[in-house]
Amino acid sequence: MEEKSLSTKTILLNIGAMRKSALELSQKDKKYSVLLRQIVKDDFFYGEGKLPSLKEIAARSGVSVSKARKLIEDIYNDLILDHETRSAFSFPKVRYEFLIRGSEQGKFLGIDVDKLPVMPRVGEEVSLPFFSAYLGTTSFYVEEIMHEFEEDCQVVNIWMRAGSYNSYWHYRKDKAKEEEELPFFDWLNMEERELKKKLNVGRWK
Repeated sequence: MEEKSLSTKTILLNIGAMRKSALELSQKDKKYSVLLRQIVKDDFFYGEGKLPSLKEIAARSGVSVSKARKLIEDIYNDLILDHETRSAFSFPKVRYEFLIRGSEQGKFLGIDVDKLPVMPRVGEEVSLPFFSAYLGTTSFYVEEIMHEFEEDCQVVNIWMRAGSYNSYWHYRKDKAKEEEELPFFDWLNMEERELKKKLNVGRWK
């Protein structure tokens, strides 16, 4: 089977996500060094820079579009695909983000935390005395945890909801999501009692 060609736009986004490694690579004596410096000139992935088009990159570097595409593939190979040339990944920093849903409709708060002695796990209950005026309660449970990796930082997203954890309700939600019983935006916008009513759970039948 013929190997599917990689998307140039996606490759550029991947390079932008590894800007520091790409900048280091651009200082080496490579045939693509000038072009690579043009690609990472602006921080278009994490910052305010705009993703350059292949045509723009080619014009800035003084090469044809087809040549630029080939050089971009070579860059990606050295950064990612070739285990002998690529640098080791390192994530020396960690940042926690509490994504907290309150007890009232539309009450949501995102909090950045730079130090956390013990990270709460899914199903564990958490008391937060700082935000009750806005969120309507001090009692929450951890619904989901997602890890993201930025260039030099691990971001731990901790999703919390008001109330107490219920293993049956957790299972029922997972089942409903897997079987697509509700539209995607219902999960984003509805409160727990509304979801339970739609799914005929407990007293909300």
